[in-house]
Amino acid sequence: MSGVVVIGIGNVLHRDDGVGIHAVRRLRGSLPQKVELVEGGVLGLDLLPYLEGKEKAVFIDAVDAGEAPGAVFRFSPDQVPRAETPLPVSLHDLGLYDLVGAARLLGQCPREMVVIAVQVKELGVGSDLSPEVEAALPVVCRLVEEELGGAGEGRGKGAPLQ
Repeated sequence: MSGVVVIGIGNVLHRDDGVGIHAVRRLRGSLPQKVELVEGGVLGLDLLPYLEGKEKAVFIDAVDAGEAPGAVFRFSPDQVPRAETPLPVSLHDLGLYDLVGAARLLGQCPREMVVIAVQVKELGVGSDLSPEVEAALPVVCRLVEEELGGAGEGRGKGAPLQ
């Protein structure tokens, strides 16, 4: 599959917030070589070049949706209502939805975008994931593989998938 990027988002120094990076590391070597894997970390708008020219982008991120820790969600960026938030203090405060918005404005947005997110438990300082989020990694990796095989289409979106 050409024109596909999988981007892990988050800060690996804040425990469960780094789930996207941990998932990308786990996926290395298990996906077709044509799929670009990116440890996006907290790069924000610096990730724009990875979206340019892509047909599909799969983002893996942490979320606090008030569900049980380790719950896994699949949704599109358009399915997330945007709350009124104060303007960021710096460009480093921009997140995934700011990245998607900028890509749209610049005409660099992939035709299809999917977010696979895991409910966090712990966001304190540390590089290890909580046991619940660690246990969700195989589910996250399976969902990414299904997305790349087209099996993710039509799945119920926005509800926990575990």
